[in-house]
Amino acid sequence: MRKKIRNSLSIKVFLWVFAALTVCSTIIYAVVLAVLPKQYQITSDRQMEQNVDALVSEISNMGYDDGIQKIYNFCIQNNATAMLIDDKNTVNFGEIQSNEQTVATSTISTDIAFSDRGTECMLVLSSVTQAAERISNLMLRFLPVVFFIIILLSVLSAFICSKVIVTPIAKISQISKRMTSLDMTWRCDIESDDEIGVLASSLNTMASRLQTTMEELENANAQLTADVKKFQALEEQRRNFFAAVSHELKTPLTILKGQIENMMLGYGDYQNHEKYLPEALKATEDIEYLVKEIITISKMERMELQDTLQNVSLLSTVNETIETLLPLAKDKNIQIYQNITIDISVPVNRNLWNKALSNIIGNAIRHSPCGEEVFISLQSFEQGNTLVVENTGVFISEADLPHMFTPFYRTDKSRSKATGGSGLGMYIVKTILDLHGMEYSIQNTPKGVSFFLYLN
Repeated sequence: MRKKIRNSLSIKVFLWVFAALTVCSTIIYAVVLAVLPKQYQITSDRQMEQNVDALVSEISNMGYDDGIQKIYNFCIQNNATAMLIDDKNTVNFGEIQSNEQTVATSTISTDIAFSDRGTECMLVLSSVTQAAERISNLMLRFLPVVFFIIILLSVLSAFICSKVIVTPIAKISQISKRMTSLDMTWRCDIESDDEIGVLASSLNTMASRLQTTMEELENANAQLTADVKKFQALEEQRRNFFAAVSHELKTPLTILKGQIENMMLGYGDYQNHEKYLPEALKATEDIEYLVKEIITISKMERMELQDTLQNVSLLSTVNETIETLLPLAKDKNIQIYQNITIDISVPVNRNLWNKALSNIIGNAIRHSPCGEEVFISLQSFEQGNTLVVENTGVFISEADLPHMFTPFYRTDKSRSKATGGSGLGMYIVKTILDLHGMEYSIQNTPKGVSFFLYLN
């Protein structure tokens, strides 16, 4: 029980208020019981003195008989007894009853003179009252009732005070528990101008600021996590890139080395230099092409485009690229259809833009079977104007689609030079378009494969 009281603010406030009110009310009643009868007696005596002075002043202008009647009436009105004493006799007014309830509170003596007598008389007045004693007895008689009322009012007052004081504190306590678990989705709805209201308002402000700070921290953490993942992906991509470079260079270098060594030693058919020197030159050219591509990518990754951008015509650059790639298309009997009806300007680095277009359209031609078609058009989608390059007769597996912009990635796992290039073409396109902040994607279509470049 003690532990429950010790751990409950509501019970402690109730008991403290109840005890304080009960003790204070009892003390007040005791003080009233002790002081009220005496004060009443003092006040009654003072009033009696004032009344006697007024009587004496009034009788001094009256005759004896009228004065006697006046004194008699005074005694009746003021619950008093009187004796009028002169040289000849004594006249009594009223009679003091001898019992324990009757108390003579005061006696006043004064000389008076009547208008029809030459000598003065002595008037002795005694006030008789039972009021003071009755007040004390009455208060003692009602003491149990008064004490019951004191207890009842103390209980009610203590209950109300405990609710009024403790309820908002209990709410704040519950809120503080939620704050310890970093739950800031609450609001303290205590509306008052006192200290508790100020505390509630401060908690609301603090919670709002903490919520904002937590959201900022969460956003910063999410951004940091994304940056870390991006960095890890870049590191993984860089490692894969160098691993692929070493692999791509290893094969032609091995071939070249073997051919040169065999020709130098004059083994068998390798004595025919006219046959193997062109093959060695082709391997050298493959290595040179691959190195140039790698150097190009390295330069682009460090390039600042802002000062090299210029508005170029989409239609003109597409036509120039098609004109350059026509011999390749004719070799494979591939028809190219250009359907750009509205010319637009794009802010780009001209050299990089031309290379990206050449790789996109060139890939569409190289990876299409002979006799197929390539369609180039400018279409309007929700994203805005979109350059679409579609080649027919070929599809990319769903497993390969996410890796189409990975360096040295080829859908032909044999990595035959007859079916593809170095595997850097689309990675170069990705690098160029990323530098320009352009979005892009590759998707299968009912006819084949389409490259989407979202211009605005």
